[in-house]
Amino acid sequence: MVNLTSAYEELADVYHAGVGADLDDPTFDALVGDLQGQRVAAVACGQGRDARRMSDLGASVVGIDASVSLLAHARRLEEESPRGIEYLHDDAQELDRVPDASFDAAVCHMALMDIPELEPTVRSIARILKPGGWFAASIIHPCYKTPADGELIDHVDGSTRRIVGRYFDEGPFNSVTRLEILPRVTYHRMLSTYVNTLTAAGLPVVEMVEPVGERPVWQAVPGLLYFRCQKA
Repeated sequence: MVNLTSAYEELADVYHAGVGADLDDPTFDALVGDLQGQRVAAVACGQGRDARRMSDLGASVVGIDASVSLLAHARRLEEESPRGIEYLHDDAQELDRVPDASFDAAVCHMALMDIPELEPTVRSIARILKPGGWFAASIIHPCYKTPADGELIDHVDGSTRRIVGRYFDEGPFNSVTRLEILPRVTYHRMLSTYVNTLTAAGLPVVEMVEPVGERPVWQAVPGLLYFRCQKA
């Protein structure tokens, strides 16, 4: 088993205070759809925001995370407002504590880009899914948030444009633009790497969503990418 550590561990309290206990993401809700009667694994669930949301949408949920401190927040919230969610301390890259073919679905909300190894993660997710199961995830958009990115102000009309660079430089990088409540080290991968790795693991993408953001610069290009895969 890999060493159970998380970049969020030392930031857990600040992160929880900053993002709160509830997940309000209509795009993700629409992507997962009706969850009545489904058993769902919330992989890299942190303090359980996505786990609680999946439960509210009708699923029976197990939340999984490598951070002991974030899971402590999740379990406390479960005690305060019971939903029947089980929480496991496990690493998404192996999911050693999860039996094969034990879930109808799995979700991973805004976490895949913070997990060091993508290939074993998606293979582990594919392994725990039943035949015909599905996987839904959201990430920062790999095409528009890269190891060298920023914003350029047009001094003629005052508009802001997104600029990107080093797209082909895959691997960890120190993201100076990330909020202080998030780990600075994240992992950049090309869009093709995500799609090809998921397909090789038996999880071909069947739907992608690139929502329009609130700020003008994110109305010109997407800052987030959502996708749903179907187990082959």
